[in-house]
Amino acid sequence: MSKFIRLSIIGSLLLMGSSAAIAQEFYVRGGVGLHGESGKTEYNNADPNGLTNIQQSTDVTINADGTTRVKSLNGTLGSGFKANITGGYMFNKYVGAEIGFNYFDGDKKTIGKLSTPEINSSAVAYLRGLDIMPAILITPGFDKLNPYARIGALLTGAGKLTIESDVFAKDAAGPGTDVKVQALTEVTAKFSVGFAGAVGATYPIGKNLSVFGEIEFKNFSIKSKSAEIKEYVTTGINGSNTFLIPGQQLADLPQSEKNFEFSDEYSGTVQGDDPNKPRTIPTQFVNASGVGVNVGIRYSFGK
Repeated sequence: MSKFIRLSIIGSLLLMGSSAAIAQEFYVRGGVGLHGESGKTEYNNADPNGLTNIQQSTDVTINADGTTRVKSLNGTLGSGFKANITGGYMFNKYVGAEIGFNYFDGDKKTIGKLSTPEINSSAVAYLRGLDIMPAILITPGFDKLNPYARIGALLTGAGKLTIESDVFAKDAAGPGTDVKVQALTEVTAKFSVGFAGAVGATYPIGKNLSVFGEIEFKNFSIKSKSAEIKEYVTTGINGSNTFLIPGQQLADLPQSEKNFEFSDEYSGTVQGDDPNKPRTIPTQFVNASGVGVNVGIRYSFGK
């Protein structure tokens, strides 16, 4: 074989490799997933007004004989259902960049509970909202089963933390008349940045269409900005009769007991909070970390 032919063959192989390496394409993928908790911590104080008498992140039972059982409640609000749509661009066969939009419907978690012969209280919290994930994707570029890894940031988008509080107090309005209090609080977030990544694989089922499955993990702590009690209902119960107790409804709460602002540093007065202004309380972080499985389809353009 002549030197010219050998050089031609080598040159052709290099060109083929180069062409594969610089192959570019846009893609979009969509999927759903289920996530569980990871990186558990104690839950936040969900009752700055002392409505429930629940101690932060505890399940306390006090029996009639005075014996007490205390259970620590730890976890995250990062478990639940996820739906995702992502757009991406492969710079070459091996490296790409993408941005994903995730809707998260979190599981309801009991973050505090108190049971005594006179009172039963509970606080339940859950997350609903949208987050954004810019990421880098790396893959070996196999034609069939093609593994990949992606890593990126997790950014707060829209959504809220909701806390549902329930209190039942026996004979609280007199003998034979019990009192039930139901409250719903919404917490808004400051812009927060977390970390997320996944490992998975795609498999082609058509010319431009593939299915994918992956294991995703996220480390996400969301800083709280403000909170507002949106619902507050106090009901008297006497046998089969129920009635709203005057003066103990949402409209009767001063602003300092239904609007709250979180701050890293603040000062107050000896007289306490101004009832006509939101109350400032210490900054809290909501643990939304989790790990789960996502599945879906991916469509590539320009192949």
